[in-house]
Amino acid sequence: MSWNYRVIRKRHIETGTVTYHIHEVYYGEDQEIERWTRDPVEPLGETATELREDTRFFLQAYRFPILEEKATADGPTLVPDDSENAINDGHYFELMDRASVAVDYVSQFVGSHPVVRKERNLREIYERAEEALAELYQHAGGLAFDRSSE
Repeated sequence: MSWNYRVIRKRHIETGTVTYHIHEVYYGEDQEIERWTRDPVEPLGETATELREDTRFFLQAYRFPILEEKATADGPTLVPDDSENAINDGHYFELMDRASVAVDYVSQFVGSHPVVRKERNLREIYERAEEALAELYQHAGGLAFDRSSE
């Protein structure tokens, strides 16, 4: 069994409000959600370093689709909340811009670092990272072009 932090959207019928929380979500061997914490969780650490790492894991929850808790005949279940995932043409150009900024940032602060310049194995790893960001930019541009040609 594996687990991670996920953002869960909750609709409160009695107040008509919607709130977002982070929960621990547990998966079976088939990677299907089996259960989740009833109450939201908060970052925790026995040291400041552990707290920082747990906070980093919390931020990773935003890489996944937001889940929504739904009531079913079998009890509550989690389903992807697609209401916030609408993509418009501007999103592709926004991603291209962010990838471009990331390439520049990584080049300036990592690629030019003296250890990266000196150590061949680190330079090769860095170059793969830079190439991956450039490839991300190119693919986003291709998708934007494809959408504008429709």
